[in-house]
Amino acid sequence: MGTQDSELVVSYLTLRQMIGWIGLVMPFSVRVGAWLLEGIRTTDSISAYYYTGMRDVFVSTLVLVGILLTCYRTQASRDNIVAIVAGLAAIGIGLFPMEPTFAPEILRKYPDIATACYLNTGILGYHFIFVTVFFSLSFYLVYFRFDALTPANPTRQKVRRNKVYKVCGAAMFVAFVAIGLLAALNGGGSIFWPETLAVVAFAAAWLVKGQTILKDPGT
Repeated sequence: MGTQDSELVVSYLTLRQMIGWIGLVMPFSVRVGAWLLEGIRTTDSISAYYYTGMRDVFVSTLVLVGILLTCYRTQASRDNIVAIVAGLAAIGIGLFPMEPTFAPEILRKYPDIATACYLNTGILGYHFIFVTVFFSLSFYLVYFRFDALTPANPTRQKVRRNKVYKVCGAAMFVAFVAIGLLAALNGGGSIFWPETLAVVAFAAAWLVKGQTILKDPGT
């Protein structure tokens, strides 16, 4: 492998690792930040942190992940297209907020906020379309495509990485089912932890894809 090829491999692995690390940190950073800075213990959804002081972290993280996803490239053109659409959906999640849902701590401090701010007009209402597109395409990439270009004689580490992709994809699927059940049974109860499971599984798959662990020899 030439020097230029080695540099390209490192660049591709770094991009994948960045997607993984950013995704892994995001749900915990908004939760801990809102708790430390505003006393907000939790919200019903990761997306509800848009309506806290952690909004900038929430939005900028999703936009950055979206940009990185649009830069993802493989030998399979379909994967590139899927990644681009998923990246645009991630950006949409951040820029198109969910319907206003305020943590109890915010409502106690600012009782008029639900009627005075974030009226249900404009771009509100499209958020869950972007969420559905992003997680559906991410699940497709992780479960079906991350191991699609496995060589005929893969390294032992590649075989192990392929198993991790399946586990991460399965965890994402379980999280989706849990979110659906909670929404149906609780009539809009908290889905923060199932969402976090889906995000962590997504991030873990990308970290492994970037060979943060289970590295091939010479990389």
